[in-house]
Amino acid sequence: MADRPLVPADQVISEITLKALILGAVLSAVLAAANAYIGLLVGLTVSASIPAAATSMGLLRLFRRSTILENNMVQTSASAGESLAAGIIFTLPALVMMGAWSGYHWGTMTLIGLLGGVLGVAFTIPLRRALIVETELAFPEGVATAQVLKTGGIQTDRDHPEYRPSAEAKRGFRILLAAAGLGGLIKLLESGVGLLAGGVAATKSWLGGNWLFTGNITLSPALLGVGYIVGLNVAALVFIGGVIGTIIGVPINWLINSDELMQLAGVSGNMAGWSAQDWENLAGASWQQCRRIGVGAMMVGGVWSLITLAGP
Repeated sequence: MADRPLVPADQVISEITLKALILGAVLSAVLAAANAYIGLLVGLTVSASIPAAATSMGLLRLFRRSTILENNMVQTSASAGESLAAGIIFTLPALVMMGAWSGYHWGTMTLIGLLGGVLGVAFTIPLRRALIVETELAFPEGVATAQVLKTGGIQTDRDHPEYRPSAEAKRGFRILLAAAGLGGLIKLLESGVGLLAGGVAATKSWLGGNWLFTGNITLSPALLGVGYIVGLNVAALVFIGGVIGTIIGVPINWLINSDELMQLAGVSGNMAGWSAQDWENLAGASWQQCRRIGVGAMMVGGVWSLITLAGP
C-alpha cells in the first residue's frame, strides 16, 4: 500500500502531551531568538523545522515513552516561533529606519506579534489553495523534516521487550550537539575573549578621494551554516543584491544626499585632510542610508505577493 500513511487513522498514539507542550515552547523561544539574530545579521532566516526535529527527537528519547506525533508537534511549534520572529525582524526595523518609530516598544511589538500569529493561522486556510493545491512544489525542506522524524520510529517504549534504539537518530543528535558546541566555542573565542578575529575589513579612497572603497568579510560559523542550508543559488542572489546596493545604490545615495551623509558621519571640509577613520565613518553612513532601498524592495515584494494571490 504505497498511499498508506505512516500513522494510520486507526492507530491511536500520544500527541498532545505535557512534555511535548513544554519542549515545543522552549525550543520555539530558543530557535526564534537564534533566527532573529541570524536574520538581522545576514538578512534572511532558515527554517527551524529540521534542527527542531533533530533536537526534540534526541530529547524525547530521554523519556521512557515518546511518539513521532509528539516529535512532529514539537518541531511544528518551534518552526512557528521562528516564522513569527522572521515576520517581526523583517518589518519592524523598517519602521525605525524610515523614522515612523523613534525606537522599539515592547508592548506594541508584542501586540503586533500576537496579531500577526493569529492572521498567519487564519490566512493558512485560503492560502493553502494558492500555495499547495495550485502550485506543484517539491517541498524539499518538508520532505527532509519528515525523514528526520522517521529515523526515530513511530513509537519509543523502553519497557517493550523488542525495543531497539535507533542508531541513526542517536548519531544525528550527537552531530547536532557537536556542531552547536563548536559554533559556540568559536563565537566565544571571537566575541568573548577576543582570541579570534570576527572579520576582516578595509577602507580605501581612490582617484583623489572621488571614489571610496570599503569591504569586509565576516568569519562566522553561523554564516557558513546558513549558506549551506540555503544553497548556492540563494547565497548567490544575496551576494548579487549586496553588489547592486554597493556599486549602484551607494554612489546614487552619495550624489543625492552627500551633505546629509557627511553630517551623519561627522566630517566636513576638505576631503584631502580626512583620516582613515573619517572615510570609514562616511562609508558606514552611506551604506546605512542605502538600506532604505532594501526596505523599498521588501515593500514592493509584499505588494506583488498580494497581487499574485488575488486570483486564488
